[in-house]
Amino acid sequence: MNNRIILFFVAAIIIVVFSINALNACTTFVIHQKNLLLFGRNLDWPTGTGLAMINQRNLEKVALIDSSEKPAKWISKFGSITFNQVGRDLPYGGMNENGLVVEQMTLDQTVYPSRDNRSGIGACQWIQYQLDNYSTIEEVIQSNTILRIVDGIAKLHFLVCDRSGHTVSIEFLNGKMVCHTESDLPVQVLANSTYAESMICYNDNGDTQSNRSLYNFVTAAHQVKHPDFPDDTSAISYAFSVLHSVSQGLATKWSIVYDITNMKVHFKIFETPTIVGEQKIFTKQPPYDPVTKIVDFKGLNFDCSAKMKVLDLNCDIEGIVNQSLTDYSTDINKEFIAKAFTFFKNWGIPIDLKEPELVYLAKYPESFRCFTK
Repeated sequence: MNNRIILFFVAAIIIVVFSINALNACTTFVIHQKNLLLFGRNLDWPTGTGLAMINQRNLEKVALIDSSEKPAKWISKFGSITFNQVGRDLPYGGMNENGLVVEQMTLDQTVYPSRDNRSGIGACQWIQYQLDNYSTIEEVIQSNTILRIVDGIAKLHFLVCDRSGHTVSIEFLNGKMVCHTESDLPVQVLANSTYAESMICYNDNGDTQSNRSLYNFVTAAHQVKHPDFPDDTSAISYAFSVLHSVSQGLATKWSIVYDITNMKVHFKIFETPTIVGEQKIFTKQPPYDPVTKIVDFKGLNFDCSAKMKVLDLNCDIEGIVNQSLTDYSTDINKEFIAKAFTFFKNWGIPIDLKEPELVYLAKYPESFRCFTK
């Protein structure tokens, strides 16, 4: 099997994985209180396996897309922390060293632009591109002039916040980028409905009982609109309580709070079931509260000449985890990709990642070139 065919199958498999996110209703939000800026995110998903990755600056990259497209090419300017499940450089979300946060959720109405002269990139690597290159939401929005998401089935929209607190929802509707920011984003929340539909429901006290996405949006909106906490410590707890209020019990796998002001990432990883035949076995039943892990940007080495670091999200460590970060390797990348896809298959999702495709996806980051001073 030649590389183009392998790449095509890998891209198709990744698209299928992200299309299943529609089964659950994820939630994101931004909280402003006094001098504190927080970004919250729930991942409602079948499995919580994955890696926190310390992504490096000064790496030359070429987008992982079918070779019939013109791939995006860039050199990363900024380091970042991302949450990855299906491979390095294909994050579900993260924050860079300048305080830019990008997170995604499924949106069924998404229609990406038709092929044109812009460079192409996959929907999840679009997130890594933004974290690699930009500091502000204005720059992210402007990237639409040079960059085009090419995924046909991975229907995502995004909530993006920068260190100044400027926030934007980004959707692709009828082949066009649609942005809500400033006065057009009165409530800084996003779930799995368009922002316009969500605000109509919020303003009109619409029906949320039959639509989990609208329920999550309205529930979170009422809490982040007028937050109430006395100090930074309780602010983190408050953000997690908002995430808990829109969790889906056993379906929620990651709860993440990005402390943009203090440049720390707090996260809780909930249990992934053991699958035996057709049974999905949970040993912990809600409500239960897993330990909180924290990655502190302070002291992290983002230069590509240093060893890249990762963390198993399910490690049994509480508090600051910087000292528990381990060296990245292709074998680790392959191990966690295989773990995720094996779970998807056992869960009943029609995905079968063959060995050549797994190896290709795991080795893809070996194509990155480090430029040192």
